[in-house]
Amino acid sequence: MKPGNLTYSFDWIFLKTLLIFLFAMIFGAAKAQVIYGKISDENDKPVPYATIFISETKEGTTSNIDGNFHLQLPKGTYHFTVRSMGYLQQNKQITLDRDSLYLPITMHVQKFELKEVKIFPGKEDPAYLIMRKAIAKAPYFRDRIKHYTADLYIKSNFEFQNIPKIIKQQEMDDGRKFKDYFKENVTYVIESHNKITYDYPNSYKQQVISKRTSLTGIDEPPVMGLMTESFYQERPAEVISPLAPMALRHYEFQYEGFITVGDFDVFKIKVTPKRKSDELVDGYIYIVDQLWCIYNIDFSSTIKFVEYRIKQQFENLGNENWLPVTHHLTGNFGALGMRGNFYYGASVKYDSIVDNYTSGVLPEVAEIDTAKIETVVEKEENEDIKKMQQEVESITQKEHMSNADVRKVARLNRQITKEQFKEMETTNYFQSYDIEDKKTTASREEAWDSIRTIPLTPAEVQSYQMADSIQALHNMSRDTSAVGSKAKNKFVKTLLAGSFDLSSDSLIRLRYRGLLDPNNFDYNAVDGYKFMQYMRLRYNPDTAKFLNFEGQLGYAFNRKTLFGNFNTSFINVFGKMNRVDLSIGKESRDFKGTNGITPVVNAVSTFFFAENYMRLYETSFVSMNISQRLQKNLTLRANAAYNHFYPLSNHASFPLSDKKHYAPNIPKGYEADSPYLSQQQSFSYAAGATYRKRIRKPWAQQSPFLFLSDFYRFDLNFQQGVKDIFSSVSDFSRIDFRFQHQANLSISTGIDWSVNAGYFFNADQLHFSQFKHFNTSNIPVSMKSFSGMLQLIDDYQYSTNKSYVNASFELRSEYLLLRYLSLVNRKAWSESLHFNYLTTPALHNYWELGYSLNNLFFVGNLGVFTGFEGGEFKSVGFKFSLSLTD
Repeated sequence: MKPGNLTYSFDWIFLKTLLIFLFAMIFGAAKAQVIYGKISDENDKPVPYATIFISETKEGTTSNIDGNFHLQLPKGTYHFTVRSMGYLQQNKQITLDRDSLYLPITMHVQKFELKEVKIFPGKEDPAYLIMRKAIAKAPYFRDRIKHYTADLYIKSNFEFQNIPKIIKQQEMDDGRKFKDYFKENVTYVIESHNKITYDYPNSYKQQVISKRTSLTGIDEPPVMGLMTESFYQERPAEVISPLAPMALRHYEFQYEGFITVGDFDVFKIKVTPKRKSDELVDGYIYIVDQLWCIYNIDFSSTIKFVEYRIKQQFENLGNENWLPVTHHLTGNFGALGMRGNFYYGASVKYDSIVDNYTSGVLPEVAEIDTAKIETVVEKEENEDIKKMQQEVESITQKEHMSNADVRKVARLNRQITKEQFKEMETTNYFQSYDIEDKKTTASREEAWDSIRTIPLTPAEVQSYQMADSIQALHNMSRDTSAVGSKAKNKFVKTLLAGSFDLSSDSLIRLRYRGLLDPNNFDYNAVDGYKFMQYMRLRYNPDTAKFLNFEGQLGYAFNRKTLFGNFNTSFINVFGKMNRVDLSIGKESRDFKGTNGITPVVNAVSTFFFAENYMRLYETSFVSMNISQRLQKNLTLRANAAYNHFYPLSNHASFPLSDKKHYAPNIPKGYEADSPYLSQQQSFSYAAGATYRKRIRKPWAQQSPFLFLSDFYRFDLNFQQGVKDIFSSVSDFSRIDFRFQHQANLSISTGIDWSVNAGYFFNADQLHFSQFKHFNTSNIPVSMKSFSGMLQLIDDYQYSTNKSYVNASFELRSEYLLLRYLSLVNRKAWSESLHFNYLTTPALHNYWELGYSLNNLFFVGNLGVFTGFEGGEFKSVGFKFSLSLTD
């Protein structure tokens, strides 16, 4: 959120978290008298999510879906303002002189006055005159607040109407199944109470005071660091705000009248997107006359497979500081058979507010030590900034602003922000969000009665009762030994399906995958049918240190050989931000390693179509990897490895027909007696460094032409094969450099480009697996993203032990080509243009151009690619990726 605006940010990370964790926070109050009631309309029907604002305490709260509200206040006299769009505002003076007071409130329908009362000249819809003013003033309100503190209560709930069987069986992070945590048609509720502190320009601190949830067995994240967006920004929550300078290109506006609230007129503006897009909202925005600030918003939109509606109510807290006091988010989600709905409600009580322009503290609140506020050093503003601010003021004071005026104000505001950024001395403009978890274990209902500001609904009460019952049964089962058939059934279930935790020790987690886990089975032309077993032990002596021990043992039936590996990981044991991995084993591997073909895709292709794309070798190995993170952005790595390489041949025949045969297990372009494929022993070591930095330019949030979130990554690696150590015959050395940049303007718009170059100083002897292998996908269907992947060349033929340059570029946008056609105009789809380049001594200036439609039906991506060597056409092909990201 920008200054003073606590709201939701809808990025994909949040929505995924919403479906699995969906947590919320809670607002506190001291023990006091209770005032409660119900808000209804003239027909005695409940008015859900109405805002109740108490001017004496600068506190906003809201009714629940049944119209009920609940407040804790000391004895005294208070002025209540009750608001809900579509109803007349109710102003009530309440004297609270007893332990509890019931207050029923009846709301009356409100009619908006139209043009005959509020005259606007010209034929253009008056909404455009109003919105140009509001758009021009948006930067002023975005940067208006210097400091505030606030108490924040948040309550959320969600419910699954349908969970497909495949998702029920999906493993969570701790190894348990999705079905162990979530049931259908059950409401899950989460509450929390927080203290928010904001300091200009982008510093937020959040203290989690207490939490309560009906989720059993999940320690949900303590707080969402996502309440940092505002519709005064150009792209709040990954959508284009109706107050953004480019909003006039994306929205149509319609004036629907005005109401008078106190000393102000408030305009009602209908907002309609000009096209289908996840980046656009539709609904209503209410603008205060003369001030041109937000009075209320009511927007709906979609993001991926989630439909949502967000409502915010603003109040004048003094000094013309209009800040949000209540938030509501409701919606439903549905994809791949999963359906559900969710609710999020928040109420805010502001303790202190310091104005960035007047540095005035709101009346009737405690004074704060402004010297302790971490903000911009006071210094005389330069003359360029003053001139630009005067020009902005001159334009915004025009009675009738044009579209050109709006664009000019936007350019000036961006330039002002850049200049102010240069002037900053003590504050990093990049957003920081610090979370301090001081939560208590307040679980008794009577304790939460003094904290909760949005009453529980009957479904939420039942949710807590169900959670208490489950916990009681869990505690009982821990104290009672299973006997007879119950113990036998548990053993059989564990043997077949596995268990995420076989240990009763809280410091140790022992996981067994089970006999029937799909990951245990594999098939390829070399090994034939494969079956394996997996077990992992994790020891956690404290919150920062981890020791992992994992082993895998299997049998290749057609090749008639055992294989397996054992890995040990020490995380933060030998030092802070340090990791050491030790591995030993014997197994068959893809020559391409991590750039290889996905085993399950190769298994399907091999078993059903006799197309064995993967080429394998066997190795007996011992390796050690060390990584040390020196600072936030820099990581150093070292590796030493011994391998005994063996060549392999096919041991399986095509099971569905005698007329089809597998291709030999030899990479294209090589012979079986090649020294690169022969049996050999190798000792090698490697060293490298990675520098990864996320950059957020302070003016980017105000510009539609700059990316909001950039990260740059540099990788430098050196590898050396050493002769005569452990009978090693390896004799090679290679240096490799890679640069990558990803930048996203929104969920469906951005770029991803990279350059990778390397050189073998010598290559007298090395195994083919130690060549430089490139990210390719010769198979028509893959489970990898198209981004940065060569689609039309053989997976092994152009791997090299000499010099190489590999580059890729992807431009991703919601609308590029086909999305303009109604046939493919689906909200969740996006488009990409791809360019990939590779040059080696064996392949000169090879490049591919491609186009893809992404996230088709939430299943994958469809693309067409064309390959050229130099200026000569080589091939064209269609590809399908089962990856949900591109």
